[in-house]
Amino acid sequence: MKFKPDKKYILWGITAFLVSVCVILFVFAVFNYPVFAKGFSNFVKVLTPVVDGFLIAYLLNPVMMFYEEKLIPRVYGLFSQKKPEGVRTKRVFRYISIILALLSLAFVIMLFVSIMVPQLIESITSIAQQFPQYANNMVAFINKTFDDNPQVLDYFYMYYDRFEEWAGGFMKNMPSYANQVFSSVSHGIAKSVSFVWNIILGLVLSVYILSFKEKFMAQMRKITLAYFNRRKANDIFDGVREVNYIFGNYIVSSIVDSLIIGVLCFILCLILRFPYPILISFIVGLTNIIPFFGPFIGAVPGTLIIFMISPIRALYFILMILILQQMDGNVIKPRLFGSSTGLPAFWVVVSILVGGGLFGVMGMYLGTPVFAVIYNGIRRHIARKLEMKGLPSDTLKYVRSDELPYEIPESERKDEESKAAQLIEKIKDKIEDRMENLSPDDEKKQ
Repeated sequence: MKFKPDKKYILWGITAFLVSVCVILFVFAVFNYPVFAKGFSNFVKVLTPVVDGFLIAYLLNPVMMFYEEKLIPRVYGLFSQKKPEGVRTKRVFRYISIILALLSLAFVIMLFVSIMVPQLIESITSIAQQFPQYANNMVAFINKTFDDNPQVLDYFYMYYDRFEEWAGGFMKNMPSYANQVFSSVSHGIAKSVSFVWNIILGLVLSVYILSFKEKFMAQMRKITLAYFNRRKANDIFDGVREVNYIFGNYIVSSIVDSLIIGVLCFILCLILRFPYPILISFIVGLTNIIPFFGPFIGAVPGTLIIFMISPIRALYFILMILILQQMDGNVIKPRLFGSSTGLPAFWVVVSILVGGGLFGVMGMYLGTPVFAVIYNGIRRHIARKLEMKGLPSDTLKYVRSDELPYEIPESERKDEESKAAQLIEKIKDKIEDRMENLSPDDEKKQ
């Protein structure tokens, strides 16, 4: 009798081998983490210009599409009665749109640098020059406040003396820190040069990506359809569209929201006559990009700056920030963001904490949309599984355990019975095949 290998067992063996290899590689990576971490870091550095190029192209794409689909055709219509047709005309429109998008980005950066940077430098310089006076004002306020509480004042002076002692020692040992400072500055300059070079390469790559984005997308669709069936491919396409919608709407809405909050904070600071309104408004608007925790992070530097000048007005500033953020959370954000993420408040906080713990500030900012994509994908998968089993997908239906449909539906019971009958028939066929292939001696033994 010839031996016929079963494909099922061959697949099991291949799977077991691959799992063993992955386990060995994982254990090796755990015990040699520095080597893998360094290799991964070098790999990320090599890919940084490519990632920057895709990010710049993704951010400039809406601006380019505005010029290409709305502005340039209207301008073209003023000089020609013909409609813009032909591949060559559309290609010219695309190149002009890319140039205008890059010029728009350069204009925004130059406007920010020319208006905001001098004001920020002036505010920081003024704070540095008047810091001794501000410190004396703060100490005088503390003395006046704690006159009736000498023990608390003693604790304050004890920590103040420790700080003064540490500061004096630091100044004495300043020459020994010179090499460290020089090394840190040199490392910072090298990083800045590398960052600028990566941005330049990213801009060049973004031009190519924007020029041939339809071709790149067509290639991705072709590869997806080649390796997946139609249903899986459609699921992937739907997931990509959802990711694009969530990230695009989230990034644009967060930037617009931060600009609105920064302008409102600047106007209120002028009305209430708070010092350094541009610096404080810039900090509040910039940190407002981070969801949930951003307003509290941005309020701390402004409160400290105003507290050194006037402690009473610092309380008014805190009250103003609370009112401003309540208006932002209840009025501005719902209108801008809508239901773009679809995340409950609890998972928003979890995504910010996890993202910030793993990837810092960028993780706090992008943690919400990334988690929203994962959350919506899992929710969609669970809803499909429940639908296949004839169960409702509404979470409220599962609040009471005594109301759940424990009985197996008739259709599912029939499916299980038909699968069992098919399995029995397969076993019978295999037994009959074996009996037919037995020799006469084997039949006598049987």
